[in-house]
Amino acid sequence: MDSEKQLDATSYQQNTLEELIDLANGLMVQTPSTAIKHFNIIKKIFYDKYNDEKNQEEDSKKENSEFEFSKKHLIETIKNIENQIKLAQKEEKERVNLEKKKNFERRNDLLKQLEDLVNQDETLETINQVKDIQKEWKSIRILPNNGINDQWTQYHYLQNKFYDNHSINIELKELDRQKNLEYKIELTKKMESLIDEKSIKRCFIMLNKYHEEFRNTGPVPKESEEPIWLAFKKASDEIRLSKQAEIDAIENTKEDNLKQKEILLEKAILINAVTPKSSKEWADKTKQMDELFTEWKKIGPIPKANNEEVWINFSGNRNDFFSKKKLFYSEQNSLRKENLTAKENLCVKVDELKNSTDWAKTSKLIIQLQQEWKEIGPVPDKYNQAIWKKFRSACDFFFDAKNKANSGKIQLEKENLHKKEALIEELQTLAKSNEEHKTAFQLLKRINADWRSIGFVPHKKVKTISKAYESANNAVYNKFSKQIEDAKNANLKEHYEELVQTSNGDKALIKEEQNLNRKIQNIQEEITGLETNMSFFASSKTADKMLKDFELKISKNRKLIDALKKEITTLKQVRKNSQNSIVDNGVSNDQDG
Repeated sequence: MDSEKQLDATSYQQNTLEELIDLANGLMVQTPSTAIKHFNIIKKIFYDKYNDEKNQEEDSKKENSEFEFSKKHLIETIKNIENQIKLAQKEEKERVNLEKKKNFERRNDLLKQLEDLVNQDETLETINQVKDIQKEWKSIRILPNNGINDQWTQYHYLQNKFYDNHSINIELKELDRQKNLEYKIELTKKMESLIDEKSIKRCFIMLNKYHEEFRNTGPVPKESEEPIWLAFKKASDEIRLSKQAEIDAIENTKEDNLKQKEILLEKAILINAVTPKSSKEWADKTKQMDELFTEWKKIGPIPKANNEEVWINFSGNRNDFFSKKKLFYSEQNSLRKENLTAKENLCVKVDELKNSTDWAKTSKLIIQLQQEWKEIGPVPDKYNQAIWKKFRSACDFFFDAKNKANSGKIQLEKENLHKKEALIEELQTLAKSNEEHKTAFQLLKRINADWRSIGFVPHKKVKTISKAYESANNAVYNKFSKQIEDAKNANLKEHYEELVQTSNGDKALIKEEQNLNRKIQNIQEEITGLETNMSFFASSKTADKMLKDFELKISKNRKLIDALKKEITTLKQVRKNSQNSIVDNGVSNDQDG
């Protein structure tokens, strides 16, 4: 693992908990600074996966009151690895500090040696000794921050004094200074090339290195001292100015990222504010919450000062949401078991009735049991098909026996079937026509009346023909739905009076009323959620606009509820008038076959 390699959390996402432990163990051979960076990434992914697997295993073993996660021991392992890495980091820091202290002391020794040489008569040996000191001085790089500038000042002073005060060969002296000048020119060129360096971190490492080498290089010809230093300093200043702009841009990006995450946090709070009442609502909100989390992970880093607080608030709302979801489905499972017991009781009842020959009375009883079956909610999935087949088999047994006993009606039922098939063809033709909606609705009314007047069809064809009729009827209704909707908006009362005359018109009105009540309930829940959110943000000094938006939404929703209630009043009056009319005319509302 290359220490210069850009850290990338996605490279660990596919690993299992055990593989993450192995990867963390493998970091022990890296330098402590590299190890801790990679470990922090692995650690976060480890704990996220650990919590997900623990929740999944707990869900699968929810009936076990003494649940203990099977991979609990891995927590101790990851903590031990972290302690070892931190210990190595601590020891490394102590070693570096000790090395810095020794290097600082060694440079002081070199300064004393250089001072002694400056005060001696010049010889070839003293020149070589000075060069050795220069070479060793350059090789010492790891130093404490305090005191090094004073050391450099003393070193520079002694070097200049040595070259200025001792009478050595002028050519040799100038040659050394010229070589130093050439090296400083080369350092200046290297400094200028850093402008193209992509990595800001590497750029500043190299910048400091070149400064250190420039200072540690010996004197140059006096006439070149100021020009080379000004050129070097200019290149250095340009690099710092250029890279500082990049650093500022990165910091600005972090601020933008913070704002994006704060918006996602607010959305998570709003999602979590209203508890869903059904599985569909839970599924919709779970999708919304998962989409928020996916978007969260795509956003880049934010300022360190805000990182922990924003994440704790976001993950806290997310965890609270999924805890409530878990509780909801736990209660649903309990209810499904109760539904299973109720359906098993119905199976017993219909099994007791299936051999009866009192066709009329028993038919009503079994139909009543079928209606009760429909009203009972879902059962656990693994029992659903089996319990349904058991119930359906007993019902079919009775009705098959009834059909055999009433074999004289078969021909009539076949004729009725052909008549109903003809009406379905009429509906299909009407669905393809370009009639005006009122004309189409009158035709639909007439066809529905004809359908109701036709008697029974063969029992095995009841579902098929009814489904085909309903499909054709819906096709006509859907085709003219926009025109009908316009008519409904223009005159609700007329719409409901027409609707009650259609097939199953009374049930259609009941369904309309249920839909309207459901809309009112959903809007009321939304108002409750908005009011909860208003109280949550009431203490915020910057939430004035948000609170005004909440108040506007609440006002609009209350007006919408008033309009829906008026629509329900109209519907109920139409339904009441229809029922009174049916009683007066002595018309039966029983469904035919």
